[in-house]
Order: sequence, then structure tokens, then C-alpha cells
Amino acid sequence: MPGTLKANDCLEIYESRVRLAIFVAMGIVMTAGALFMTGACIGVLFGFLGPPRSTVRELVGPVLVLLIGIVGIIMFGSAAVQGAVRWSGSRRPVLFMTRDGFRDIRISADWIPWSAILSLKNYRGKGIVVDVDPDFLRTSLRLGPVTRVMRRANGLLGNRGLWIAAFPLNISSRELLDVMTSLYRPAHGT
Repeated sequence: MPGTLKANDCLEIYESRVRLAIFVAMGIVMTAGALFMTGACIGVLFGFLGPPRSTVRELVGPVLVLLIGIVGIIMFGSAAVQGAVRWSGSRRPVLFMTRDGFRDIRISADWIPWSAILSLKNYRGKGIVVDVDPDFLRTSLRLGPVTRVMRRANGLLGNRGLWIAAFPLNISSRELLDVMTSLYRPAHGT
């Protein structure tokens, strides 16, 4: 595939309808779990599931789990809705690669040149972590809201870079890394 790209060719990668359906189903299950957890916490806090909590020490656990449940509802619910919209909409490519750079519309509408990429890593066969030059990221790349939030969360865990999820694509993460590496190397002279 990558060896056949001509100077102006663009490789377009689509999302798999089956994989998107699985993604949506997982999002619905996780949202339901977060709803159950939140409801149970409300039941505990208001005394519907046993005697009401009376001390601050007894309230800390249920309040913390309630907050985690609310975050789960928002995060998994929005992922399920976004996946359902992509699944039910017209089929279109989400990842574009040329000899000059790539664009993943799930991350940003902007093109990322290969020269701005510091490294590419396969993350446990689930996706590609793209380490982008911080100056380029700050000055030239407009990230989507979900990407900004996930980037901050990953940064707290010590993971730098942008995440390209390979699960919903019609290509495995290993094949995706091979294609990206074959286009990345000439830009860096390796």
C-alpha cells in the first residue's frame, strides 16, 4: 500500500461499521453501569438503601463514587452518542495520509506534517501514539474538545502525544503503524 503512493496520492482509511457498532454497544453498557453506580450512591446518600449517613466520614465514599459515576455517564455517554452518529451517518474516510503528512478528523481538522512528528508508537495493539512537536501543537494545531480533554488526562498519567484509535478503523494498528512509519521515515531522512 504505502509503496504505491504517488507524489499527490492520498490514502484514505474508513471506519468499520461492525467495529463502530461494537464501540457503541460497549459505550451503552458502560453508561448503564455508570448510571447504576450513580443511582446506588444517591440511594445510599438519601437513605433509600439503608439508614442515612450521619457523619462526614461516612459521606466521603458515596460522594466520591457519585462524582465518578457522573463523570462516567458524561464520558461514556458522549462516546456512545458520537459513535452512534458516525455509525448511522454516511460512510466517509476519517484518516488521510499523504507523503507530506496526515489528518485524522477525529483529532483535528488540520493536517499534521510528518516533519512535526517526533515519534510513532504502537500502544498495546489498540492504537498509535503520535508524539507531535510541542511548538507545532501549540501554534498550528487546533484540537477537538474531546482530544484536548483526553490529552490532558493522558498527560496526568505520563503519556505524551496524540492517540489515534485503531479499533474502529478498517485496518489493524500494526498495519496502520507500518503505513505511517513508511511515510514518516522519508520526512526525517531515516
